[in-house]
Amino acid sequence: MPAVTLEIPVHDIARMIRKMKKPELETLSFLLTSKGKALLSRKKDVENKRVTMLSREEVFDV
Repeated sequence: MPAVTLEIPVHDIARMIRKMKKPELETLSFLLTSKGKALLSRKKDVENKRVTMLSREEVFDV
């Protein structure tokens, strides 16, 4: 696969991160962690309604 190299100043990257909304920040966080791919895949499954999240009552049996 061909590689692409970009030179972006750190200041510009910081500005882009500050402008991100919560979902974008969550995705960035997932991508920067060692378990990010699995977490991102689970997040997409929930967003695409392939799986449903348990309710608070179901989790804590309240």
